[in-house]
Amino acid sequence: MEATKPKKTEIIEVAAREFAEKGYDGANINEIAIMAGIGKGTIYLYFKTKKELYLETIRTIVDRFNKTSDNIISMDLNSFEKLKLTIETFFQLERESISFLKLWSRHQFQNNPVFPEEVSEIFKDLRQPLCEIIEEGVEKGEISTPYPTVIGYFILSMIVMLMPTLQRPNSLPLVREEERIPFILDIVRKLLQK
Repeated sequence: MEATKPKKTEIIEVAAREFAEKGYDGANINEIAIMAGIGKGTIYLYFKTKKELYLETIRTIVDRFNKTSDNIISMDLNSFEKLKLTIETFFQLERESISFLKLWSRHQFQNNPVFPEEVSEIFKDLRQPLCEIIEEGVEKGEISTPYPTVIGYFILSMIVMLMPTLQRPNSLPLVREEERIPFILDIVRKLLQK
């Protein structure tokens, strides 16, 4: 028998879809309750307000990204292998957790978050694995760059740019799906190899 997700986790996952699709103002607690298969009052057992639910959704994104980052960074791999795994993981998230990825992207790149003070405070804890891996690679002598943080964000920007699901509707993919990871890895190697 399949174990069911805890109700709070399920509510957050449904809320992420609603917030990602409609934004904070357009999101509706009634719709979230219906999609979660519960009554509206049940949501309020876990979250006092829509704002509290939204901020908890953002915290969940940061926690999930950090857990994934911790797993990759702690692996016994060289820097280029870790970078490859991180890039692959972002594209895997596009398939598996697009709602969370859309909310993350909105706050990471658009600089107009809802509740900017509270969201900024939550995002202070967000790890930047690409930057950390490049810094580690420089320290180990595996990577050569005087600007590890800039290069990390440059790679992140390329990843986001090549995800049609994070772009404007009807925008054409710049690189075919099966070529995205090799394309980015080729640029990364050219930028960072000694």
